Amino acid sequence: MELTFREILEISGGRLMQADNLEQKPVRFCIDSREVSHGDFFVPLPGVRTDGHNFLAEAALRGAIGCFVAAAAQVSLPPGMTVISVEDTLTAMQQVAAGHRERFSLPVIAVTGSNGKTTTKDLLAAALSVRGPVLHTQGNLNNHLGVPLMLSRLEKSHKAAVLEMGMRGFGEIDLLARLSRPDIAIVTNIGEAHLASMGSRENIARAKAEVLKYLPAEGAAILNGDEPLLVPYFGRLDCRLLTFGFSARATIRCAALTRQGAVYYIRLEQDGYARLQFASPLPGRHNVYNVMAAVAAARELGLADAEIVSGLSDVRPSGMRLEVTQLPQGWKVLNDAYNANPASMIAALRTFGEMADKAGKIAVLGDMLELGSYEEDGHRRVGLAAAQIGLKALIVVGERGRVLAAGAEEAGLPEAHIFPCRTPQEAAAMVSSLAGEGDWILLKGSRGMRMEQVLEELVKGERAT
Repeated sequence: MELTFREILEISGGRLMQADNLEQKPVRFCIDSREVSHGDFFVPLPGVRTDGHNFLAEAALRGAIGCFVAAAAQVSLPPGMTVISVEDTLTAMQQVAAGHRERFSLPVIAVTGSNGKTTTKDLLAAALSVRGPVLHTQGNLNNHLGVPLMLSRLEKSHKAAVLEMGMRGFGEIDLLARLSRPDIAIVTNIGEAHLASMGSRENIARAKAEVLKYLPAEGAAILNGDEPLLVPYFGRLDCRLLTFGFSARATIRCAALTRQGAVYYIRLEQDGYARLQFASPLPGRHNVYNVMAAVAAARELGLADAEIVSGLSDVRPSGMRLEVTQLPQGWKVLNDAYNANPASMIAALRTFGEMADKAGKIAVLGDMLELGSYEEDGHRRVGLAAAQIGLKALIVVGERGRVLAAGAEEAGLPEAHIFPCRTPQEAAAMVSSLAGEGDWILLKGSRGMRMEQVLEELVKGERAT
């Protein structure tokens, strides 16, 4: 962090309770005492089960050199730490993170959308890394807690910052954009995630579009041109607009797409640029959209096409996103268990069908959560898609699996090939009883279903034999 304790005190509007060295600069913010490293600034937050103030001493022992404390908290101050009292520790962290971001003139790119935002973030960060270090969102640090934590990690060596922004309701993207002040914003698509709380896809589009009003006049909005719900926002921008998609009207468009096995070969066209042809660094047709968004942003930031293709070839996607694991049993597991909604589930199934090709295919699908009134229709549509890729077996996990199974049956998958399970552990046992040499297994479901536990059980079972 490029701020001294004195500057943190000033930006937060807090009161100094204890000082060690006000000219010292902490390394970063940390909100979990178990993850504190030497030089960190600990931010205790109230929790459902306990209060972060209970762990001040532990944070100090692990190397924290400073902390906030809430004015209303009754705490013992750990010796040797700089302690600043504030009205609200979360608000103070957000204010200071925003102040820290203002110290940098590097480009900040915000990435949001219902599906593909993490992959697009990974692709763009890989492309930009050819010019030097890029700060990019780690794990699930894409909310009101995570974005300030990421901003606190900005360093002088960084050439750009690519920040993922998630949301569960109105106002959340607004807050994240206000804190990070992006120069470029990417909206990947508008899906069906969080329909239970948002009510409609139109409302989801409104919430995602909150990022756009913070773009400067010299900035750029990069929007999915094939998404009708984003079209109304095209004319409301005070900055440059670029669209991406398969439509001939898109600014950057996929003019040709061919597939050999699971590999897609893309030809991109954009006025003012030479045609760009290369192999997509990630499997699946849906990832072509993510690649286009990353290329558009990288070009906007001045990278040459050769640099972009070179950077994309080194992409390392975040965990549990189309990760392939070869098991000693002779099976390949496609782990896409990070999260799920109908659009991402259908995309994963189609990609799974392409990657597994003529091998035996077992899909292990967990419930999709937070769909509200769209729950039954969403699960039924996924069942239809599952039946269309030639499954050897469909294993459904959770209460909503019966609807998914019904959709698959309606589409022609025999009932004898469908196996309902209550837990990932039960599903793993079912996989072990059904899978044969060379089979592929897909894992997909909402985050709350923890479908990666199926893989953990399969690995554990192999070690036990």
